[in-house]
Amino acid sequence: MIKTTKRFTLLLTVLAFVTSCTEPKTKDVSKTTIVKEKTTCLYSFDETAIKVYWAGYKTEDKLKVVGQFKELTTDRTNQIFPSIKALVEGTQFSINTASSTSGDEIRDLSLKGYFFNLFTENFEIEGGLEEMTDDSITANINSFGTVKTMQLSYSITNEVLKMKGTLSIEEFGALKAYNSIHKKCFDLHKGKTWDEVNVIIEVPILKDCK
Repeated sequence: MIKTTKRFTLLLTVLAFVTSCTEPKTKDVSKTTIVKEKTTCLYSFDETAIKVYWAGYKTEDKLKVVGQFKELTTDRTNQIFPSIKALVEGTQFSINTASSTSGDEIRDLSLKGYFFNLFTENFEIEGGLEEMTDDSITANINSFGTVKTMQLSYSITNEVLKMKGTLSIEEFGALKAYNSIHKKCFDLHKGKTWDEVNVIIEVPILKDCK
């Protein structure tokens, strides 16, 4: 009986060894390589969607007055560019200051007749956007034949390029315009019209990727 058991055990051992040697090898699974096609994007903007705001200040408490220029044209109409940088750099623009609106008709008439008519010739602000770096955009503005340069900080959120800058009316060369509106609104401004003007520009970017 013991011999039979030993033989049976030996038989199982041999079978296990043979089975392990003859077990088919698992086939190598070929690695799948995912090839990503290069995406190309083109950029443009609709100048009718651009918003240009200004903010001036009055009284010793520096109360803010905000307005918007409603008429603006650029040289980028129906043009597309390979990058936002290429789209921005070199853009030439013209703003009709007579289109300024602040929500107060009397104020708007005063600004048109006592400030903007003296700020630039024929109510036109002409200029361009030059170098775009990681944190700023250089802009130039033509004032009565003299080109002034200012730095605009910017951000791009949800395909909207937002630029901000501050200019000094006196440094801009528009002291005559400043004195005019300061005198006109002396009582309303309680004797204080600030030289500082903030400019905010919002440009919705059109992005087409293939």
